[in-house]
Amino acid sequence: MTEGTVDLAELRIRAMAASDKEAGSYALFGDHQLFLADTATQTVVELATLPNILEIRHYSGYASETKNSREDTDLEISLIFHHPYICVVERFGLNAALCNIDTKKVCELKQEDYCCEVSSYSVGFVEREGRTLLVCQTQWNRLDIFDAESGENLTEREVSRREIGRTAMYPIFEDKNYIDYFHSKLHIAPDGKHFLSNGWIWHPAGRVRLFDTDRFFSSFEPSSIEVGYQYNNAWDLPCTFIDNNLFVIVMDNQRSTGLMSIEEEEVYVYKQLAFFRVNGMCAETKSEFGVHRWLDSCGEFVASIFPFDKAGEIKGLLYYDKAAERLVALTLSGAFAVSLSGEILDSISDICYGSPPTWDYTPVHNVFYMWQDGIGIVERQFESGK
Repeated sequence: MTEGTVDLAELRIRAMAASDKEAGSYALFGDHQLFLADTATQTVVELATLPNILEIRHYSGYASETKNSREDTDLEISLIFHHPYICVVERFGLNAALCNIDTKKVCELKQEDYCCEVSSYSVGFVEREGRTLLVCQTQWNRLDIFDAESGENLTEREVSRREIGRTAMYPIFEDKNYIDYFHSKLHIAPDGKHFLSNGWIWHPAGRVRLFDTDRFFSSFEPSSIEVGYQYNNAWDLPCTFIDNNLFVIVMDNQRSTGLMSIEEEEVYVYKQLAFFRVNGMCAETKSEFGVHRWLDSCGEFVASIFPFDKAGEIKGLLYYDKAAERLVALTLSGAFAVSLSGEILDSISDICYGSPPTWDYTPVHNVFYMWQDGIGIVERQFESGK
């Protein structure tokens, strides 16, 4: 698959993403270069060189000082394709780059170095008032929204926290646009009016937060609401929007944490799929720290789609296939087509999450895909062809 002098066989392709518009069109990244490949025409076009995207993580700052500091390692690269834009991200790094495939214009982006080695670099696209916007992480607890065409930051503001007193045991803070929360992977509703951050709080515990895009422009992080489900230590749980008002999270198995009492274990039923409505019922409690509000589940189902480890934690990806009205799960034990009630409809045992070569899935075109050295782009579907 070549055009001109570009020969992908000589490159180490590190990441790929399917176009959300054209079937068979893929963004490829390797050796600091971004390409656009087309399986129908068997061509590849070089879009841009991205020198700011590192492929080796050189730990510094907070990461180099932690007890579990690691040696330099390969960085996982993520691509998000929202035509005509492709965002290239160091998933556990500091840098991102936004490329317009029509104009070849590149905008370099950067976040701060604080716990980024364990949190996914938060990025996602929304369409609003005729403009394409990029929601992008700039600090551990801060997202900003950029105009994709101009690169303008549309959410500039002051973020601060200062201690103004103490209770008997705890300090009292005055916060301005501040939230004590580590952002991670983002999930965007189809209409872009809401999005989720699949992040965590210290020390550490996974927490998903729901944002209203319009409210974010005026109230920022404090406008979000916690999604109420049975938490574990993990974050970046498999999660996807079903439609503009409904999303689903794959929950960890609380019984395996070892934190339950005997009485709690006796009545506990592990329900793997939890559904939430954006405009659903909220619960709240009041304490000396203020009012805590969270979004309650509107339905939970027992399922055995995702295997869990000894700590009860789930690994994998979840998508919604709108055309077939089903979930698609990419797990450590295979790929599954799943009904909204948790029934397995189809499966492929040798397409697995995280095992090289790395598979992904596009629900827009109903295709699993990966890059395989020496072969190129590999595409597969469920046996039903859907």
